[in-house]
Amino acid sequence: MQEEAEITRDTLLRGRVKLLQPRRGFRSSLDPVLLAGFLAAPFGRFLDIGCASGALSFLLLARDQTARGVGVEIQPRLAALAEEGRLENGFADRFDVVTGDVRAKDIVAAGAFDLVATNPPFRPVGTGVLPPLSEKALANHEVALALSEWLDVAALALHRGGRLATIFPFDRHHELRAGLSTRGFFVSRFRPVVARANEAPQRILVEARRSVAELTTEPPLVVHDQAGYTDEVRRMLGDDV
Repeated sequence: MQEEAEITRDTLLRGRVKLLQPRRGFRSSLDPVLLAGFLAAPFGRFLDIGCASGALSFLLLARDQTARGVGVEIQPRLAALAEEGRLENGFADRFDVVTGDVRAKDIVAAGAFDLVATNPPFRPVGTGVLPPLSEKALANHEVALALSEWLDVAALALHRGGRLATIFPFDRHHELRAGLSTRGFFVSRFRPVVARANEAPQRILVEARRSVAELTTEPPLVVHDQAGYTDEVRRMLGDDV
């Protein structure tokens, strides 16, 4: 158990999901909420690459009572918080936390998963300014896990009919799609995320499969309106609208 003064206890889905996070260090953004809301259940057995303190995994488990998952996190403090969170949320029999480097050969079994969902580090090293706390740097920048590497892990982990889902910077979506194609994946769903209506996209939500499927390009997900979050985002957060 980590010192209470060093963590915060937050909630998602109107209190249905508990999330333990560092008071100082890497804290979850809205991205895992948007990704979980983008995905359609059932999720089957899923792998969360870079699960941090567990936000994405916990959201998937809360939305699908039949889902089971594994979260892999390289940073021990975040992995420990995910471990505490799985117990507090009652997910002990449906979710396992693995502390380690997801690229290691003994971490991920080949073809063992129906879904790989990840909110990965997406800022290339050499762009922007690295946060002073190494925890934030590892979580946000490709210091220890580059795009090509997590795509390799996902391709290994998924069985033939499995699907891969991620949220990624819109300005890198061509690079993402090229990486998927190289590994034999076809994008089946594609949704831009915009801060406000008629603004340029900042993120992209992508679902990909190995089987050839007709691409569904969905209308932009608008995050904010004059009142704050849009109704769609509020529903993803668990609010009644």
